Amino acid sequence: MNNKILIFLMSFTFLGMTGLFASEEKSLCGADNRVLSTNPKVGRSLANKFARAGCTITMISNRCAVSAGHCVKTFNYAEFNTPVSSSQGRIRNSKAVDTYRVDRGSITSSNGGIGNDWAVMKIKANSISGQLPGQVNGYYKVDFRSGNSTVNDIVRITGYGADSNTPIGNFAQQTHIGKILRISNNTMHYNVDTMGGNSGSSVIRESDDSIVAIHTHGGCSSNGSGSNQSTYISTNTKFKSAIRKCLAGN
Repeated sequence: MNNKILIFLMSFTFLGMTGLFASEEKSLCGADNRVLSTNPKVGRSLANKFARAGCTITMISNRCAVSAGHCVKTFNYAEFNTPVSSSQGRIRNSKAVDTYRVDRGSITSSNGGIGNDWAVMKIKANSISGQLPGQVNGYYKVDFRSGNSTVNDIVRITGYGADSNTPIGNFAQQTHIGKILRISNNTMHYNVDTMGGNSGSSVIRESDDSIVAIHTHGGCSSNGSGSNQSTYISTNTKFKSAIRKCLAGN
């Protein structure tokens, strides 16, 4: 391939990734305390098979998944049971039997900023096994009830964030827990570590393993102040309706 063309393609890929993450920059709440994980219910969404990064999706039924609205461009492929990245930090794709196509026609989403950034979609059956991802890997329940989550509840975020310190964890699956700091205006705030690529990660309440919010925005600082932010499900009427509609037709 001509060197100029190669440089252009590499630049285009980088700029595409930057554009995806820049306005929704995630942040670490002090030191990076994320650890590698292998949660089969949480997948990585990619725009194409050659993408170097994407967003995070979570299964809520055999075929329904939730994520962030600003990640819509990545909703083409969904990978589960992902391997760690290379020693140079490049993602390694899942096996074909763990890779699924997203039903683009099923996507309902909102990219309305903090507190109104969400997406619901259906995932097609695997072309090899004929099975749906939730059938193979399981799924989480969604908590629609207002008031069930309170300040100081422990929540977990698992997803595919960037990692400049641990190359094999770069855009590979990692997880971290923290506390809910406050809930206001359809937004849940917490001190869980995230980075670009964690967009769309479900916020899981540890006490009952249920999804209570969708991670979308940063806000923590290096000294541990501030908070990362998400769309709180129980107070977002349109988000709840979209989830219920998908589950009803599952």
